[in-house]
Amino acid sequence: MRTRVPAAAMSGAMLMGMAYFGAELSGRSPAQNESRNRFGADRPNQHVERFGVATPPPRTPGSIRIATYNMLNLFDHVDDPTLQGEFEDLKLAVSPERCSRLAEAIKTVDADIIALQEIESLEALTCYRDRWLPDAGYQYLASIDVGNVRGIECSVMSRFKITDTKVWLNESLDNVERAGPGWAEIPADAGRLVFQRSPLMVSISTDSGYKLTIFALHHKSGPAFNYQREAEAARIVELIREVQRADPAQNIAVMGDFNAAPSDKSVRLYLAAGLIDSMAHRVWQGDSPEVPLYKTHESNRVLDYILLNSAAHRELVIGSAFVYGTARPPPGYDHMKDPDPPGLASDHYPVAIELMPHEQQ
Repeated sequence: MRTRVPAAAMSGAMLMGMAYFGAELSGRSPAQNESRNRFGADRPNQHVERFGVATPPPRTPGSIRIATYNMLNLFDHVDDPTLQGEFEDLKLAVSPERCSRLAEAIKTVDADIIALQEIESLEALTCYRDRWLPDAGYQYLASIDVGNVRGIECSVMSRFKITDTKVWLNESLDNVERAGPGWAEIPADAGRLVFQRSPLMVSISTDSGYKLTIFALHHKSGPAFNYQREAEAARIVELIREVQRADPAQNIAVMGDFNAAPSDKSVRLYLAAGLIDSMAHRVWQGDSPEVPLYKTHESNRVLDYILLNSAAHRELVIGSAFVYGTARPPPGYDHMKDPDPPGLASDHYPVAIELMPHEQQ
């Protein structure tokens, strides 16, 4: 588990030294100062080419909107000494412009619950929310070390109370059942198979008594790691079944960056287990003019999903699913090497749906 020096333990000189480009700290609350230290100030925005829709559909009265969004390395401007060399965190510190663009996307999507990927820490997320989303209503946050060497976490922001959180750090996947055809071969040098990024399970309860369990995911990317994603998916299916055995009526949403196409084995493992793709109606390849509406990544792929168990799917508001088309980076952009292009929020696009709760008290 990574540790950080709390802001309360830092001297005024240290805080000033961490100010983004010497941003003025006077006249601001401690929370605002810490947020400014980490994330700086606004810059102008602009839009470029889109996937998804330009404007989300109107909210359905009485519904709960849930969403998932990979925020592309939301790293703050405070050095984490545990992340050095290849994994140095400061080289990924997010620009003020991109902070503003991400906040614009989140406010436009207007989800009551949003699963986030590639967040540096709870401290970073808290300061980001306080600085850039102070009026968005996200009173409850969860962000836990999920065991990734780059230091990125799975997170959840919620307008409703988070009652429990859990991760499965470094849990072995060597004994997951690999029944049936189509599994990727595990390389001989793969070593012990564990979660590269543990799922984050979050329990949420509204004031009216509606309960929802979120599995926030971020599977490893790349075709060389098909075996890893498949093993993780198989284990997460087991975890979901454990929740359902404890309460067959529990509403469950599995959402995040799956780094896999709808036809890939890792995604089909979830579907074969009874989870339902909330955007199963999507046209995601071919020449149909609808295809761009459903792409979730700037590389022209579908990678991000919201899957529902049968209990939650009964509450899905038909027609509510959408991908929000934030600004798309230019061709050839490499987020690991290139500076942020004007207007960029992330290389992923937010995906959202609505649920109409029925089991309220």
